[in-house]
Amino acid sequence: MYLAGYIEKVGTGTRDIYRFCKEAGLKEPEFHFDGDFRITIWRKDKLEPKTGQVTGQVTGQVTGQVTGQVTGQVSRLLSSIGKEELSRKELQERIGLSSRDNFEKLYLKPSIDGSYIEMTIPDKPNSRLQKYRLTEKGKALLESIK
Repeated sequence: MYLAGYIEKVGTGTRDIYRFCKEAGLKEPEFHFDGDFRITIWRKDKLEPKTGQVTGQVTGQVTGQVTGQVTGQVSRLLSSIGKEELSRKELQERIGLSSRDNFEKLYLKPSIDGSYIEMTIPDKPNSRLQKYRLTEKGKALLESIK
């Protein structure tokens, strides 16, 4: 049962609230008197790992999921480029995404940051004539995927 629910149900005094928090292993409550009366009762962090082993397992799982996801998106983008130089709009249409923000955040930026694709006009990233092409690293990744 949540501590706050218990306090409401039983009806307790200040000392009892301190005691309940201490018994539950919580940080001391804070009492506020600024025109209104409020009590702040701190909850335990539900994500707090109990052991280093749990942290390692979770980190490994999350890293694997994120890496797989990004690699899938990057490889999808690389496959759509081929040997051509294409604009952002052309790439986005080939992949079939309508949201420019999602395309740039999930596909284009990770591909550029990973040095898999490059801009044809790097000095003017916002140019209307900007196109993208595979780098040698991108070509190698594309070959390894096939």
